[in-house]
Amino acid sequence: MTVPSSPEPESYRPTLFDRKGPDAGYQIRAAAYGLMVFALVLSVLLLVSHGLSLLDVIVAAVAGFIPYGASLVLAEGAGAAWHRVMSSGASTPYEEQFSYQESLVMRGRVDDALASYEAIIAERATAVPARLRAAALYASRGDNPRRAAELLRDVTSMPAIGARDDIEASTRLIELLMGPLGEPGRAMVELRRLMDRRPGTDAAARAKLTLLELKGRMMARGE
Repeated sequence: MTVPSSPEPESYRPTLFDRKGPDAGYQIRAAAYGLMVFALVLSVLLLVSHGLSLLDVIVAAVAGFIPYGASLVLAEGAGAAWHRVMSSGASTPYEEQFSYQESLVMRGRVDDALASYEAIIAERATAVPARLRAAALYASRGDNPRRAAELLRDVTSMPAIGARDDIEASTRLIELLMGPLGEPGRAMVELRRLMDRRPGTDAAARAKLTLLELKGRMMARGE
């Protein structure tokens, strides 16, 4: 008796929020405004003329498109102004929160959350926060520390990476190499790189102490 094989799970399909990020909310609201005006104008024309012609439908569609386009323009302008304020140094820089992915994790859909992060990473070559979040999830609940290390190396290899993200990615990568991946030799290489890239920082000082401790352990084991 043959046992029927279970169907293969469908691959994750990136959502609008994966592709557009926070802008997806603006687009949905703009479309809702446009549809509301379209329906309202269509209803008024129907009441007045007791029937609808093709011209009536076109007029209603144009009337609906106007608030849709205006909403997108206003949202884009507000977003640009917000970005200027956040980038001016007058306030804390904006960080994407990834609430959609976090909600998937909270519901136990870790694989879907990781697939969503991967969709963002594939689309944005410099998506540092997405890589850091995905790496943390791969290491903690995704049972894939090697993929986490790959993402962290991507971050540390970016030429314009900020000091904070560089130090965070390097520190996590060193922890993975010393822990789950069991590659102390490569951990030593990353420690030296961190010391060279961020001299005079607390991170460099801690890296030096960790490097000396790691060397002592390896010498004690005769490696």
